[in-house]
Amino acid sequence: MAAVTRNILCALGLALALARLAPCARAQGVNPAIAAAETRVSLGITATGYSYHEGFDNTSDQESGVLPGFSLGASRLGPALGLPDVYTGVVYDFSGGALGYQGYLQGTSQGLVPYDQSEAARFNHVEVQLGVAVPLSHAVSVLPFIAAGYQSWSRNIGGSGGYGSFYHAALAGFGAKLDYAATGRLVLSASAEGLAVVGGGVSAPALGFSGSFGTSGEEAVRLGADWRLDNVWHVFAGLEMRHFNYAASKPSNGFYEPTSSTFAARGEMGVAFGFP
Repeated sequence: MAAVTRNILCALGLALALARLAPCARAQGVNPAIAAAETRVSLGITATGYSYHEGFDNTSDQESGVLPGFSLGASRLGPALGLPDVYTGVVYDFSGGALGYQGYLQGTSQGLVPYDQSEAARFNHVEVQLGVAVPLSHAVSVLPFIAAGYQSWSRNIGGSGGYGSFYHAALAGFGAKLDYAATGRLVLSASAEGLAVVGGGVSAPALGFSGSFGTSGEEAVRLGADWRLDNVWHVFAGLEMRHFNYAASKPSNGFYEPTSSTFAARGEMGVAFGFP
């Protein structure tokens, strides 16, 4: 955890240093189209494809499918902390529906028993970001940021004849976003972030099982486009790819959670209300 804190502080220091070391670019400020695209309240609809893999010795559990969902966000880019272009943002993502499950049951007299079912799954992800936008030219800005958040995943495998599992973890890390004002109303963006997955855990109440995870990693990349229709209304679209791992838990009540890997590809489109 100390290493995570050091990395976050280093990232914040780098962001502030970049802002201080770009006096010529800062004199002209961030392009107004970029400032408008980053200052808004947004609502989007999403479709996310999930692929989950959890390993045993010679077998594995796998889940996959596409889930509908939505996103809510709010952000601001403007003067703060004595700097001209400080960015603050928060986003919440939800997706839910049925995933296909192919795996094995633990804790039976026959050992690992094949178990193929569909499951009801729900994912929640919330993330807060703080950064400083640094103009590289009139049309281009880079935005380093630090991030903190929380994610959870609940699933009910096999319906009334199955059991529910609940996962959760905190997130902390940093990233960067590149904004390009293609026109006075169209802003294209690309971003990447790396996060530590900390304080994670899993529980299955019907099995009397609960366990804690060690620290692992999460990575995400995004492409986006924001089109300003008038002084306040925007439409936007985006594509995100995210991958994260959960470390294995220790055995508890005859059960344990193996190391797992999850990949999610999300498409998004929506509307936003900006602030002129």
